[in-house]
Amino acid sequence: MPRVTEAHSAARRQEIIDAAYRCFARKGFHQTTMRDIYAEANLSPGAIYHYFDSKDAIIRASYEFDSQRGMALFEAALLRDDPIQALRELIDFFYQGLESAAELAAPRVNVQGWGEALVNPALRDAIRQVFDRNLEALRHIVAKAQASGEVNPTLDPGAVARMLLSLYYGLELQLALYGKVDVEQYATAVKTLLFASAKP
Repeated sequence: MPRVTEAHSAARRQEIIDAAYRCFARKGFHQTTMRDIYAEANLSPGAIYHYFDSKDAIIRASYEFDSQRGMALFEAALLRDDPIQALRELIDFFYQGLESAAELAAPRVNVQGWGEALVNPALRDAIRQVFDRNLEALRHIVAKAQASGEVNPTLDPGAVARMLLSLYYGLELQLALYGKVDVEQYATAVKTLLFASAKP
């Protein structure tokens, strides 16, 4: 049954990504070998290479997964009549996701991925594709909020979108460096500052 096969394939890919993240968090991206990854995943080399041909491919796939996960949420947010509520819901979802991702040490791995992307064009393109998609969706939501008078219309919506993305990835960097940050308080501060001038 195709749907079962697709679900199994997606679950196995995620299992491998999670195992790789644990290895990257412990040893670093360059020190981790594919042997480390299939040992961590408790899978044969053939099972790993069936889905990914390299460490780079695993990292790229993780960003693509995040992009697909976020796409549906952004599309739903764009359709909402209330753009401020849409932004609140996006912030709640992504910050909660970041808190749970910290348990896998994903922030440490993602920061390594950003550094690697500076010298790895394929990885850079994969990461920028995610960033660009998120920026464009946020820009549309901000512009919609400006049109309804809920966000200062003199601000460039693209600049506000970049600020919002920076707040998110800035927290991810802090989680990587400190290991533990109160994500809930951080998200509350972001919403308070962002919506201070919004209509109740």
